[in-house]
Amino acid sequence: MINILKIYFYVIYIILNYSCQFSCLVVNVKDQDGSVIKEIIYANITDDTITLELQLPDSTLITQHIDFIKEVQIVQVLLLGEEERGQKPYQILCFVNHVHANEFISPDAMSKLRQKNPGTIRVAEENKGVFNITIDMKIKLKDSNYISQHVGSLCSEAQDTTFTSKFDIDKWATVPGKVWSHCLCTMKVTIPWYPCALKFCKDHIGKKSTAVDSYRCGIQTCGKIMNFMYIVKHKQHCLTIE
Repeated sequence: MINILKIYFYVIYIILNYSCQFSCLVVNVKDQDGSVIKEIIYANITDDTITLELQLPDSTLITQHIDFIKEVQIVQVLLLGEEERGQKPYQILCFVNHVHANEFISPDAMSKLRQKNPGTIRVAEENKGVFNITIDMKIKLKDSNYISQHVGSLCSEAQDTTFTSKFDIDKWATVPGKVWSHCLCTMKVTIPWYPCALKFCKDHIGKKSTAVDSYRCGIQTCGKIMNFMYIVKHKQHCLTIE
């Protein structure tokens, strides 16, 4: 069963890679462990969103989706279950939290990026460090449009495992959530490389002029780790990425 699922995930990833030839960026990046993984980054100008997908060496699929209109981040983690612990063949977790749009380049800027050397292995220029994100509420997907219209579609298979924080719920105000207190789990999600800002260079307007103008001349790339601390009813329901 495990081998079949690994093949299944691999086929999904190949389809995503193929479908993205003309609409997104595919980059090879080196993570903190030295492994080289492939990232696929989609930019949707119509929805004003960016989606980053990556597959870890153990076949775990991570999707980071940024809704720039609502300033909402949705992180979906799809990983193989452990049969000896009575888990399903695969598990999907969704973490939803508020982000500031200026932490990333805009979808419009992202859509214009082109890679001159597709085979190059990229390393992030700046390490943003570790972000500890406390998740203490479950989201009812039928009520999630108030947060972002994308929560329901991205997390449709995580009806009982879509989490957020009371702090963010209070910001969104109208979204009902469910609070409970049982066992604390931590899901570590690493994004080794992403375009986090635009670079601007200075240039003289004219040869005889001392005036200086600036123009866009590249991107700044970053990496970061997110520790999502979420709560489950029983400790055996904690899931981790090896």
